[in-house]
Amino acid sequence: MSSETRRPRWSVVAPQGTNLELAGLDGAGAWRTLTDTAALARTCGYDTLWLEDRTDTLPRRELQPVTECWTALGALAATVPDIGLGLLSAIPPHRNALLLAKQAAGVDIISGGRFTLGLSTSPKLPEQAAAGTARPGAGTGPAVAETIGALRALWSGARTTVDGDTVTLTGAHAVPVPVQPQLPMAIRADAAHPDAAGLLPEAAVRECAVVQWQGEPADVARAVAGFGLRREKLGLEPGRTRHALLAECRVFEDQVSRDRWLSTPHVVAFWSHHPDLLARRSLYGTVEQVLELASRYAAAGVTEFVLWFRDYPGTESLRRVAEEIAPRLPALPRSAFPEEV
Repeated sequence: MSSETRRPRWSVVAPQGTNLELAGLDGAGAWRTLTDTAALARTCGYDTLWLEDRTDTLPRRELQPVTECWTALGALAATVPDIGLGLLSAIPPHRNALLLAKQAAGVDIISGGRFTLGLSTSPKLPEQAAAGTARPGAGTGPAVAETIGALRALWSGARTTVDGDTVTLTGAHAVPVPVQPQLPMAIRADAAHPDAAGLLPEAAVRECAVVQWQGEPADVARAVAGFGLRREKLGLEPGRTRHALLAECRVFEDQVSRDRWLSTPHVVAFWSHHPDLLARRSLYGTVEQVLELASRYAAAGVTEFVLWFRDYPGTESLRRVAEEIAPRLPALPRSAFPEEV
């Protein structure tokens, strides 16, 4: 591979129990599955291990184990070296901005500067109502914008006062501050909307180092182009933001196995989308099929794949992506990677 190019990044969403993948395990078994997967992801060369900001299961809320993200991230930061750590989809203002700033700074310090904080523009989750934390404006643009502003101010080490519609702070501080001078933030967004990039709050366009898109290749290509135009209109360099695909993945031995799995009644009932729709925006298939689809996403502007594996708690797909797919995906110009610019 030329020194002028590099291959896309590959990252893992850990088996945390949020999608019922750990059903039937006790707490110790769930934690062991998570830590074993984290160690394997590191060995396989994945770039980042992501956990979700969730306390309940979806699409069905069941009495099954879900490992709490911040507890797990702190433990992983101290015990699993040489791999990035990230939190997916904290939903403002469900998470208090001061507490969020302190937690993120803590994980960044423990990990030696390996942490990325992900935010979401999604609506509230059912578990927020169950916990009594559902608030007006959760996941909206103004809530995200106010939270981003508050986090940057708190991470500066200064006392911070905010009197917003969704964030209120009075002389708050988040000392000690993160190891990284500009702790990276990611924003999760649905590329399927015709104006997906236009719906993101300006603060996210300015501040987020990564956009994690969900959608089909054509949708992602349109969203990436739209995001670049928004950056240009703000007088910012479009290439300073990395575009990632957040998707499910499962590698099959042949087409028949894939089709049989997609048509299995209990699997279909589990999904909240029609299988055909989900298959168009996920990396399901043989090695060659997944490689072809990943290449289409790379052509759309994706330089990182953030994958949750559908065969969890098994690890066959995780291994096969690292060994048989990632090394074969064509390299991209280094100018496509913000950290190389």
